[in-house]
Amino acid sequence: MSSVIARAQRPVVRQIGKRLAAADTPEQMRAFIDRVTAILLAPTWGVTRSNATLGGLASLRIEPKTSTSGDRGLLMFHGGGFVFGSPSMYQHLAGRIAKAAGATVHVPSYRLAPEHPHPAAIADGLAAYRAILDDHEPDRLAVGGDSAGGNMTLAVLIAARDEGLPMPACVVLMSPLTDLTSTSDSWTTNVDSELLIRPEMIQRTTEWYCGDRDVGDPRLSPLFADVRGLPPMLIQVSDEEILYSDSTALAEAARAADVDVRLEVANGMWHVWQLQAPIVPEARASIESAGEFIRQHTSHGPSFSTVE
Repeated sequence: MSSVIARAQRPVVRQIGKRLAAADTPEQMRAFIDRVTAILLAPTWGVTRSNATLGGLASLRIEPKTSTSGDRGLLMFHGGGFVFGSPSMYQHLAGRIAKAAGATVHVPSYRLAPEHPHPAAIADGLAAYRAILDDHEPDRLAVGGDSAGGNMTLAVLIAARDEGLPMPACVVLMSPLTDLTSTSDSWTTNVDSELLIRPEMIQRTTEWYCGDRDVGDPRLSPLFADVRGLPPMLIQVSDEEILYSDSTALAEAARAADVDVRLEVANGMWHVWQLQAPIVPEARASIESAGEFIRQHTSHGPSFSTVE
């Protein structure tokens, strides 16, 4: 059973989801999310933030103050359905992961749809990945993202693999959007229990991102891609979210391709509950687990873990 605090947050999250679903334009979505971020998601204490450039992209660089991250790094792609979201919106989550993992976190600003449909975001992500290999050795590097950022993580690493680039030490995915066909089992079974992202919102952002492309193309829906050769994955998902099957099916496909997978299923949470770490204890626990996973797979660096 989820905590009392998490249960108390459910009406708030549901209301946010309704407002997002009611937004008819990208501008409305972005304006609403900016207001929510300003009210609910305060920056994390105990980290330093600086603006940087990564592969020609504006990027936010976050490091923990009380631990030397050394050369351990995390390239983090933010979520937002490929339509909204920004590094500043994710600075609180990135800061908590930086402290939990003892790592420098890089959050690039990639081009958004519908102004820049697929493959613009993936091209930007691949440019960021190429660039970050100049700052971090592959065995000291993790790559991850939430929701659409999880989709980007997989698409970028598959493209990088196909280019012959070295793979990072591990992958961290939070409620990843892996199947844009909207046909997975949880689209039916969890349509009522999902609080944050409604089917109509996902379908709208998918249309803006994909245009007239086949949404089942593995470059758009990495669930259908060949994931052989990808590094160990941590997948975190809630049993009540509409994208639950995106994660469980990915875990099954990755294991079939001989990829090491750790699937963590949270009970009674919602899509990317980790964003509410300032309030929800389950969110903090999941971030702690992600930090431990990164530390474990990036080996020799300093062991540090403090999630407020």
